[in-house]
Amino acid sequence: MTIVLAHCLAAYLILVTSWLGYLWYQRVQRRLAADVPDAKVGLYRGLLAEQILITAVVLAIWRGGVPASGLGLVVPRSWAWNCAAVLVIVGVLVWSSVRLRPKAEKLRVKVDDHLGALLPGTPQERSWFGAVSVGAGISEELCFRGFLLYYLAAYLPNTATWQRVLVTAIVFALAHIYQGWKPAIGTGVLGLILAGLYLLTRSLFLPMVVHAAVDLRVLLIFRPQPSPRLAEQGSA
Repeated sequence: MTIVLAHCLAAYLILVTSWLGYLWYQRVQRRLAADVPDAKVGLYRGLLAEQILITAVVLAIWRGGVPASGLGLVVPRSWAWNCAAVLVIVGVLVWSSVRLRPKAEKLRVKVDDHLGALLPGTPQERSWFGAVSVGAGISEELCFRGFLLYYLAAYLPNTATWQRVLVTAIVFALAHIYQGWKPAIGTGVLGLILAGLYLLTRSLFLPMVVHAAVDLRVLLIFRPQPSPRLAEQGSA
């Protein structure tokens, strides 16, 4: 059963995630164009549900006999070093986000074509986006770094570590190709960095925190917008 789950999850990550992301994004764009209420919230809920499901699958694979160390489900070698790294990296991300806030509206217009349907606006959307960001830090690191690196090592043992890291970064980038090829390349580079942090610490703690922090930057850069109902009441 564990082997079947592992093969199914690998096939899902490599073959399905890119298409599913594209279909979901196209759907939310159509719903936004049709002024469907809470269209973005519906997308966030779907993403969160997927994150919970794939996390459960990885944990089931672990409970099925795969060692926790093979999936990165262990404490860091040095809490002091990891906490210091978190403070530095998150500090830089927060600093850069705050500096971008004056340019937020220009940035929103610039990325509207390929990321507009993902960016939260109302307080409700921002709350759901925050949950999805934290969920991505946990679930995507479990899948793309912990599980997929282990899977490739187990079933392609003759490959070098750098080759497996490159494959996982490419798969990670393709899972976000619906955002456009430029953002996907950036996501691939982020995947390489996160894989490096994982291999350096042998734990998913640092990659998870950094991944979540990168996604949560959106909430710092872009200010909340009033909900359509409040805007209508204000103009009445």
